[in-house]
Amino acid sequence: MSTGHGIHVFATGGVAPPIQKAAKQFQEKYGIRIDFTIGKAERLISEIREKKVGDILSCGAEHVMDEAETLGLIRKESRKSVGKRRSVILVQAGNPKRIKSLKDLAKESTKVGISTSGCLVGVWDDVSSKAYLTDQIRKNITDFADGCGAVMALINQKKVDAIFGWNVFKNIWPGTSEIVDFPKKYRCTEARGWQ
Repeated sequence: MSTGHGIHVFATGGVAPPIQKAAKQFQEKYGIRIDFTIGKAERLISEIREKKVGDILSCGAEHVMDEAETLGLIRKESRKSVGKRRSVILVQAGNPKRIKSLKDLAKESTKVGISTSGCLVGVWDDVSSKAYLTDQIRKNITDFADGCGAVMALINQKKVDAIFGWNVFKNIWPGTSEIVDFPKKYRCTEARGWQ
């Protein structure tokens, strides 16, 4: 589906920064231009479908790649998982609320943010239910974000004390947050898709 003028990469916001860094090195070494369209998975899939363009689709969730495959936008044999990440609690830099565990998210004065779209759909529920804390944490969810960047903005803007996210967010937005890990038995791990 290439336009014949280099490589066109469609990438979701959470996975775009490391791909852009690698693309820059690739361009310098091989002289092949790489163009990016970055956005939410739903918009990217819609644009690929409508315009019939694109060489690479990279997103943070296999379920998005499943949808793209079902729609005939990618070939099964071309799919690769290029990394994994694990679910974590992200707190404001300095951890002012001293959050150390999932149980702290159930404390009365804790404000929690979650994402209702993208690669984090259902992560808070999956983690909380494994720890038998769904009802307690749900009552402290004060903000609902539309995707990875938006949920991270809740921490960056100090609107919430904690969010459910991925360990790699700390690398994408350095200096703005800290990771609070929880036991492996409660974690979600997710492959990062590439086609």
